[in-house]
Amino acid sequence: MSGVLQTPSPGVAGTRSAAVQAGTVGIRVSGIGKEFRGSKALDGVDLAIHPGELIALLGPSGSGKTTLLRIIAGLEFATTGSVFFGTEDATHLTVQQRRVGFVFQHYALFKHLTVADNIAYGLSVRPRKERPPQAAIRRKVQELLELVQLDGLDRRYPAQLSGGQRQRVALARALAVEPRVLLLDEPFGALDAKVRKDLRRWLRDIHDRTGHTTIFVTHDQDEALELADRVAILANGRLEQVGTPDEIYEKPASPFVLSFLGDTVALPVEVKGGKVLLAGDPLDVDPEGAAEGRATIYLRPNEVTLAPYGTGIPGIIASQRRTVNGRRVEVRVAFSDVLIEVEVPAEQTWSVNDRVGLHLRKARLFPAD
Repeated sequence: MSGVLQTPSPGVAGTRSAAVQAGTVGIRVSGIGKEFRGSKALDGVDLAIHPGELIALLGPSGSGKTTLLRIIAGLEFATTGSVFFGTEDATHLTVQQRRVGFVFQHYALFKHLTVADNIAYGLSVRPRKERPPQAAIRRKVQELLELVQLDGLDRRYPAQLSGGQRQRVALARALAVEPRVLLLDEPFGALDAKVRKDLRRWLRDIHDRTGHTTIFVTHDQDEALELADRVAILANGRLEQVGTPDEIYEKPASPFVLSFLGDTVALPVEVKGGKVLLAGDPLDVDPEGAAEGRATIYLRPNEVTLAPYGTGIPGIIASQRRTVNGRRVEVRVAFSDVLIEVEVPAEQTWSVNDRVGLHLRKARLFPAD
């Protein structure tokens, strides 16, 4: 996938803010490679981001997502490839020349400055000829305090704020300089789960109101799917897939993407005579033009149902446990050592060693290698 330029899908425009922020630009990275001491952190990444789009860079630790963000920001320079802001080649521009707003995981606020002074900092340190009048800076700070819902906290210091409030200050400071692009590196990583969830909705609302081109890095799949117009998934420095949340979840391009976006189990099968066979028995799975030979089907717990023994794939109950929304039953597939977890309603109870059938509501087939 890394050799093909990924362009926004037609559906993205409908999910962006109707009014794109004045001055905001699209971003294109072409053939981006980055090496650290002979080790490839990025390997030929191509990605196009539309003006006003909110896109997530998603992947495990070491996938290259933060390195890509830093190269877009100008905090790192690529070994190969180019970065464009609109039609401008920004590959060798400084951070200041690129006019980006950056929000870090750990806030990076000045402890000795008040909330208001932190937000105003980027404007206050501009060269005298470019610096707005003090009255204009104060108005800007007040507008941003209201935008990030911190009105009345302007005289507090960072130590007097909660983690969520500090991150709102960090975002307001990034917006104060009227950036062309807003970049967020694991912005909620230091916060607890409840605050993270609240701030997701808040960030999406802020984005829709301001219309900035926004890129955020996360390793949290739920965060990416809930927030982003599109998601770019990286692994081992390469771009695995780019698409809307629905596209990448429903039509994953590789076993890695499928497995990274939630619990899955792999079941070895064979494609023969236009059928998918498990231990010689045909499954109700479309081979989708797959080549003959060994293959693997990937299943999600919520896409498998239990049925009486004698129908579907035979299996034996290995365990069951209660969950918040029902039960998870673990079934050992006959003729294999594969264990499949199945989500069932709470009222369904099973006993260990009960024989059951497994019905596949959806299965994704990939070549075995």
